[in-house]
Order: sequence, then structure tokens, then C-alpha cells
Amino acid sequence: MRQTSSPARAARRLAPVAAAVVALGLTGCQLTNPVQTNDPYVPSDGVPVDLDQVQIRDLVVVAESKGGPGTLSGAVVNRSGEPVTITFAGEGGASTTVQVPANGQERLSGTSPVSLAAVNADPGGVATLQISTAAAGSNVVHVPVLPPEGYYETLAPSAPSTP
Repeated sequence: MRQTSSPARAARRLAPVAAAVVALGLTGCQLTNPVQTNDPYVPSDGVPVDLDQVQIRDLVVVAESKGGPGTLSGAVVNRSGEPVTITFAGEGGASTTVQVPANGQERLSGTSPVSLAAVNADPGGVATLQISTAAAGSNVVHVPVLPPEGYYETLAPSAPSTP
């Protein structure tokens, strides 16, 4: 008496072949899709700025309206062995400075918030700032302007600081 194969037995024999075909097909997806972690991006609201040994991260301006005062938010890291003075100036020419100790870091919105007298863009726009240090010279940077809402609510601008 001869045994015939049942559909279940045939399916078991084909299962490894089907798995291999599916695996091979899925690996082909990688050929047409780039690896997203290879693309650099800024995972925050603000922009990074590199000035020689000084790095500024997550730089934003918090302002209620164009032409009004603004507060800078971000972190500054000084990797040099000397203290650094950083000057921030808007398009209107008024500037403010921040001192960062040697091998130190400062939050721009920390205990003494850094303010600009006037911001040249509405919230949702991009302001042009001139940022300078003695070592790096002057650099023009385009910084997002955000409204004082949510996380930035405590940074609502007040009277600008004097240079």
C-alpha cells in the first residue's frame, strides 16, 4: 500500500523554502532605501553653531512679535583652556555678551537670561544673528524664533539687558 502525502505534510516541506524566499525578498528592501541614521539632522528646536573651540547647541530666540525683545535659549560649551566672551547681535545692531569659563558651559536661558533688544522675525520665522568670539571672528547664523509657549513659556522676553 502506497502512502500519499497529505496537504499538511506538503506545507511542512515547503515552509523552509517559503521562509527563505520571504527573507531574501525583505533584504532587497534595503537596496532601495537608504539607512536613515546615516543622515545627519538636528533633533531639537534650535540650531547648532560651531565657533572654533566654542559650540552652541539648540540655539533659538523666544519672542512674542517682530521688532520686540527676545530671549536666547541654548547651551554654550567652551572647550578651550581660556575664558571666552561671545557677542550676540541682531540686525538692529544692539548686542549682548556672554562669558563662558575655560572648559566650561553655560545655559543662555539659565539664571541670567540673555536678551536681545529687538528680534527681526515673527514667531515661526527665522531671525538673523551675528555671533562672534575673538578666536572665530564674526559669523552670521539663521536662528528659529519661537513663541513663549509650552516649554519656552518661562522665557517670555522682558526688558532687554544692556550690553
